[in-house]
Amino acid sequence: MELSSPLRGAARLICAGLALAALGACGQRATLLTVHASATTRAAPDLAIVTIGVLARGANAQAAQQAQATRMADVMSAARAAGVPEADVQTIGYSIEPQYVYPRNASPRITGYVSRNIVSIRVPDVNAVSALIDATVAEGANELHGIQFTYRDEEASREAARAQALATAQARANAYAEAAGMRVVRMDSITEPGGIVPPYEREQGLFAARAVAPEQSANGAIAPGQVDNQASVTVVFELRG
Repeated sequence: MELSSPLRGAARLICAGLALAALGACGQRATLLTVHASATTRAAPDLAIVTIGVLARGANAQAAQQAQATRMADVMSAARAAGVPEADVQTIGYSIEPQYVYPRNASPRITGYVSRNIVSIRVPDVNAVSALIDATVAEGANELHGIQFTYRDEEASREAARAQALATAQARANAYAEAAGMRVVRMDSITEPGGIVPPYEREQGLFAARAVAPEQSANGAIAPGQVDNQASVTVVFELRG
């Protein structure tokens, strides 16, 4: 079917417009820029995890275990008196082992047994750590395995670091775009690495115990300080000229 002159003219204008739009799109093809950024923020912790232990000796395994259990019961009573709920105490190590002597030119022989019970205690008031240690040591705790300062909500504690990392990525993208004579149009994707760095743990290894004498006091010797929070992000930006 042959179009009338007005329709043919309109069709030509539409085709010309589509062609110009296509050429314009080709001339404005986006450039993708991938930027990696990280940030570290610091904040005061709101949770302490104290790891203490009771070690007791006995002539046989039963005697060692009973001596340790009696001491640990007193330690737990002291912790509850200090305001620690039962749900915030967890046993993380328990052992009964023989003790040997090794005479020259003779077989080793058992001289007794050692029973050890290690517990971790969550302390929401970080300023109460010293008092808790003093109270538990006074009732029989004789090993201190470490103190960890962290956050009750570790996920929320990283929000400031995440925001700072994203702002750093945006600033770098703007700098690259300006150097290339382009501009940032939008963020195409944001990726956070799967391996999140946990808050710094100020604690010794589990079995690097330090013996604590009853007359020793932790009062005034423990400072919570601040904990580092780290976040990393990978952002893909769309740039155009």
